[in-house]
Amino acid sequence: MPFQSFSKSLKKNFKKIINRIKYGDAHRLPLTYLETHSRKPSSYYELPKDIEDKPLEYYKAFPQLSKEILVALFSSIGVRYVPEITIFELQSKTPRKSFEDFCMTFAEEDGLINSFVLNRIIGRLRTMDGLRSEEAFDSRPVYVALTNGNLEEVDRLLNEMNKLKNEKDR
Repeated sequence: MPFQSFSKSLKKNFKKIINRIKYGDAHRLPLTYLETHSRKPSSYYELPKDIEDKPLEYYKAFPQLSKEILVALFSSIGVRYVPEITIFELQSKTPRKSFEDFCMTFAEEDGLINSFVLNRIIGRLRTMDGLRSEEAFDSRPVYVALTNGNLEEVDRLLNEMNKLKNEKDR
């Protein structure tokens, strides 16, 4: 038992270190969040493992279809909005890969995806992107705090960003 707990802890911390690098930037304005209109409840979901992905070039030829695939994927697990970062990643990833990476980074628990956690995280990302909708700023600290599951730090950062934006607007 102690070894299994240590193994899980090691795996989780290693994943956090690797995934920190993936998200956030300081050079672009956010894209629009897509609403999924999901009627599924927030719960724990298992990612499908037996689906074969088409090459990225296939999806790049049909960008609207790629967005619709993302909407369907997030909707299928009870998530209310498609995170804008996953839409942005369609330039370099397939919809399925972008979906899986986001879910595994922010809401994976023992091989299952917790969509309740995803909805809370995406809500905070929407707040952040609302603040940076007129002027780009570095979103990496927010993504790092989200990766670490530190919602208090995220809220503190968002309050700080809101104050800075209000000061600039004066």
